[in-house]
Amino acid sequence: MALLRDVGDVTLKTGMDEATLRATLPGYETLVVRSATQVTAKSLELADGLALIGRAGIGIDNIDVAACTARGIAVMNTPEAAAVTTGEHALSLLMSMARNIPAADASIRAGKWEKSKFTGVELQGKQLGVVGLGQIGRVVAGKAAGIGMTIAAYDPFVSQTQAPDGVRMLELDELLATSDFVTLHLPLIEQTKHLINRERLFMMKKGARLVHAARGGIVCEKGLCEALQEGHLAGAALDVFEKEPLADDDPLRSVPNLVMTPHLGASTKEAKRNVSMDMARQIDLAVNKGVVLNGVNVAKLSPTDAVQAGPYMDLARNLASLLTQTFEGPLVSLRLSLQGAIPASSHRALTVAMIVGALRSSVSGTLTTVNAERIAEERDVRVHVESTAMKRDFVSLLRVEALIGETRHIASGTVMGQRHGRIVELDDYAIDAIPEGPMLVTFHKDEPGVVGKLGTMLAESGCNISRMQIGTGMGQDTALGVLNIAGELPADLRDKVQSIPSIVSAHIVL
Repeated sequence: MALLRDVGDVTLKTGMDEATLRATLPGYETLVVRSATQVTAKSLELADGLALIGRAGIGIDNIDVAACTARGIAVMNTPEAAAVTTGEHALSLLMSMARNIPAADASIRAGKWEKSKFTGVELQGKQLGVVGLGQIGRVVAGKAAGIGMTIAAYDPFVSQTQAPDGVRMLELDELLATSDFVTLHLPLIEQTKHLINRERLFMMKKGARLVHAARGGIVCEKGLCEALQEGHLAGAALDVFEKEPLADDDPLRSVPNLVMTPHLGASTKEAKRNVSMDMARQIDLAVNKGVVLNGVNVAKLSPTDAVQAGPYMDLARNLASLLTQTFEGPLVSLRLSLQGAIPASSHRALTVAMIVGALRSSVSGTLTTVNAERIAEERDVRVHVESTAMKRDFVSLLRVEALIGETRHIASGTVMGQRHGRIVELDDYAIDAIPEGPMLVTFHKDEPGVVGKLGTMLAESGCNISRMQIGTGMGQDTALGVLNIAGELPADLRDKVQSIPSIVSAHIVL
């Protein structure tokens, strides 16, 4: 809460139903939730200023992401903060199930001593099939390998070359048919709803055991009951359910050889603190820098990439904005060229930042990283990105080309010390300026006295110049001026500046 209060005004509310959330959201720009709050399309209808929703945790099934996207609201989560805790819980379920620990404990508490009834199985040498090789799946695979299990995995987005050492990638049906234990670690989306249906449950190796600590709805619970009652599966362990909390009369409560916990996957002191702190830091970064880490409906950017690419996102946005506010005419196309040590995984995030900057001055409604690509497509603005081997005097260089009307304009820039963006080229002019508004950009005759007249004009208008840079072009009789202005600009400033005889043109860049 202290971190969030450093970002802005914070209101803390718990236990909100749809009607309460709907009535509360107007006027707020950011919403942070855990798993209890259901963010529905109806609850968002009056949220006129909402731009960002943070889910402190990994699952996003309590958020209508499609409705958020339609309204230009960015959604982000914290997929790494609880990975270890959730992975450890899955292994705890696996071990408890393999050795019948919950049932044995209950038996002793009932005054019995049924040693022969609770004979278990060893894990060493058994094959564990991991369905979903993301953050949590990799934690489980690594720890299970450490106790001597052999690991197979299924993940349509991970090839064998991308898998951790010792993990054998299989197709789902083969993994189910050959594994002694199967553990699920994938999100609940349309494609994974009842992925483990009755047919696949009975496809599993006879006597196998299933661990499910992902999201309720991935496993068909009716089919699981049948597989356990008929003895096809030797056991199962569930931490998540299709409907939570579990109803008093739910058939799962009376099924044999089933271990259940009430959605405890991320319930450790460390995980609760980690997801909260990570989300607070992400909110700070999003609000103050415009960088959305772990975006669900925006270009994906990991925390590692953000450290390196974050300053270049500001630069891409500012360079594109400089071009479209300096040169008049309809925007036809954008091209982003990247050189040097800018991570390839951040290229799409950089491209979206460029689009936002280019459209910023012409979109009257909501414009965010969520809907920028769609708006550009609706306006028939062609967008390209490329990584080039441009030979320049910079370790890393970012170049934005904009076709405005029938004229192509370019702006190139770099980042100094991983913090400060610099524009080093505007069309044919070489310059060293900070491309952050508000700015006054002038094209003026390259002759003595122009800068003095300009300074006098700005002083008379009450404008304080925080930085001024003059650039020249090869063989040109005009010069470029980039002036960063502190404070608000008078509405008539451009007209006043253009009235100076030596000024060819003047442009306000916000």
